[in-house]
Amino acid sequence: MAAAIGAAASAQTFGPPISGLCLLSRSGAIAASRAGQSMQAQLRQMQGALSGQLAQQRAAIDAQRRRLQSQQGSTAPIEYQRRQAALDQQAQVLEQQQNARFIAAQARGQQQIDGALNQALASVVTRQACSVVLERDGAYGWNNAMDITGAVTREMDGILGTVSLQ
Repeated sequence: MAAAIGAAASAQTFGPPISGLCLLSRSGAIAASRAGQSMQAQLRQMQGALSGQLAQQRAAIDAQRRRLQSQQGSTAPIEYQRRQAALDQQAQVLEQQQNARFIAAQARGQQQIDGALNQALASVVTRQACSVVLERDGAYGWNNAMDITGAVTREMDGILGTVSLQ
């Protein structure tokens, strides 16, 4: 991501800077910040852990399915179907719970990052005397003097170094 920010920042410069007009790549600032990188690393780690837990739980359900299949001949068809449906539902609930845990952790991290970004942006906008801030990622070109992405990233790093997903 940092390479993408550097490439965007070296985009062709169009005309002189416009006083009071500032450009920000919100996604670039977040991706380049220590907090954004911290959140991504923690989310990857959490996703791996949750996938491992889910695999263990699925294996236990699969073992129950095999036992049920081995008893199919001695079990009434309606009872067999009921048990099979219960195992299917149990597997689905486990996956939904894991997804909900991941989404909740991601939301907690994003709230922290958004708070730091807003605080950093307010500071940089005041310091740079921005009258309007536009999303840089939607621009075809700009004068680099109007791009405040790097300043916002540095300010964010001073506000929030890591994210806590717990």
